[in-house]
Amino acid sequence: MASQLTEGSIPKIFKNEECVQPILQVIDLEETHSKNQDEETVRYRLKLSDGKFYLLATLNRQLNEMVINEEIKDFSFVELLNYQKTVIKNTDFLLVSNLESVSNQTEKIGEPTQFTNETQENEIEIEKEEEKEKEKEQTTFKTQPLETGITLLRNLNTYNKNWKIKVRVTNKAEPKTYNTNGKEGKVMYVTVIDSNGDEMRATMFNDYVTKFNKVLQVSKCYYISGGRLKPSDRRFSSIQSDYEINFNNSTKMTLCTNTSDLPKEAYHYKKLSEIEKTQNGMKIDVLAIVAEVGDLMEVKSRTGTQLKKRECILADQYLRISCNFWGEAAEKNTFSDNPVIIIKGANVGEYLNKKNLSASRSARIILDPEINEAQEIRDWWYRGGGKKTQEQLGKTIGKSFGGYTNWIENDRDPLSNINDLNLGIGQKADYITAKVTITRVLRDLSNPVCYPACNFENCNKKVTLQGSHWVGEKCNHRIKKPTYRYNAKIRLSDPTNSIYATGFNDTCERILGVNAEEIETLKQQGRDGEYKAVFDKAVPLEGLARIRITENEYEGKTFKRLILSNFKPITDYVLESKKLIEQINKINRTNK
Repeated sequence: MASQLTEGSIPKIFKNEECVQPILQVIDLEETHSKNQDEETVRYRLKLSDGKFYLLATLNRQLNEMVINEEIKDFSFVELLNYQKTVIKNTDFLLVSNLESVSNQTEKIGEPTQFTNETQENEIEIEKEEEKEKEKEQTTFKTQPLETGITLLRNLNTYNKNWKIKVRVTNKAEPKTYNTNGKEGKVMYVTVIDSNGDEMRATMFNDYVTKFNKVLQVSKCYYISGGRLKPSDRRFSSIQSDYEINFNNSTKMTLCTNTSDLPKEAYHYKKLSEIEKTQNGMKIDVLAIVAEVGDLMEVKSRTGTQLKKRECILADQYLRISCNFWGEAAEKNTFSDNPVIIIKGANVGEYLNKKNLSASRSARIILDPEINEAQEIRDWWYRGGGKKTQEQLGKTIGKSFGGYTNWIENDRDPLSNINDLNLGIGQKADYITAKVTITRVLRDLSNPVCYPACNFENCNKKVTLQGSHWVGEKCNHRIKKPTYRYNAKIRLSDPTNSIYATGFNDTCERILGVNAEEIETLKQQGRDGEYKAVFDKAVPLEGLARIRITENEYEGKTFKRLILSNFKPITDYVLESKKLIEQINKINRTNK
């Protein structure tokens, strides 16, 4: 067994000589704990032996799972793939960032002693004389295989000051301002990836935002050296790295043209089944298919700011979960045709004791990624996975469209429940799912189907013509030409009642089959026959309606405001029949 160990490898590593992927034995493996930002960190320390000598070592946190799964344990033979030697409190240490388990053994090989400077002086045999012309700015460790002088991201730490990395910029967030104790500043974040597929976040403040924002471009590659390394805070980034870089006055970067070894993207995502055990407030990456898409809505933040929001349902082979998209992500992405999606930096939250996700402006959204795992989800979905009920998919862990995960599969409510149950009374909105027939879309002078909207930075507020310009009634933006958006009164009927509800842009497009710009063009050009034909063709239309009910006040009077937040024509008659049978059985059980 001893012959499997790489003889003489510990002295070579200690002296920074070339030692490619040595095989060593693990001895004295122990667990250590430390605290950072109130979060406890588990690491593993050990000794690595070549049979004659050993060095103290620490495993990167990414290797913890190998210890937990007992791939690495006392007396295991391991092959070092990436490592570095450093000095901590006058003691030589190996920081191991990548290794493979070769075999598990039951006994220690030899009686190895710790290799130190004193040991080195007493060594009689020296295999090779050290090269006299080594670059003095080389770091104190050797990583194979790499360009000379380049450090992998996983090997960066606060103990080594002289490092140089070769990376590709995969994401650059827009600079933003902040105010701390009355003092304003600017901050910007970039994400970089190295040849090993590891990612790290880099941060710059104030003047360095101006300096480096012009230099760094997404997809470009750079050699970067200098900057302050600090422990990363997983609450603010989903990147699985122990450290992040703060660019400062010592930072230097040079454009790199030899880029063939640098991947364009890295995917380190969680399955939806893992979210339930993830701490609220953490940022994670997820891979799923967009199963349900809600309308674009405007909501008011706690500070009174108007925000754009779109609520969707994400699904994989096991679970469904609600995800709120905000701002530009909500406006630009309509998620048509059920795309597979990767969200990098989704925030984990909770509502009514159920987990949900949120994709803010800082999150990255990648649609239909070309990876094997994405194809597996597509295949599952188009083989009928999208038609499975929540019960078949397993436990539901999110909310959607007002507290329900998949509104299509909810019990059907009669429209009469809106009044009979006093829905909408109180601070929060109520929702019902009803099987209805759309019988009319109002289009008279007092109920226009669409309105001229502000197109300045996707404002979408109503504008009126003043002279040669259109001016926003609320936003005060001045534009030359508006866009048109739906805001229509729609009559919904079932055997119990008839109501009018307001339908907005996305919902009305699904009902009428044309967008508001086309409708307005027909109207302005006087093409009355074609205009009328659009509405005649659309109704009557049977389908499932998601209705939002709130209590509003106007001129001292209260009234219920009904919004048609989603509508889907009935296509799955088998599901509808099952729902009808279920509700009949419930009534029968109640009447017994």
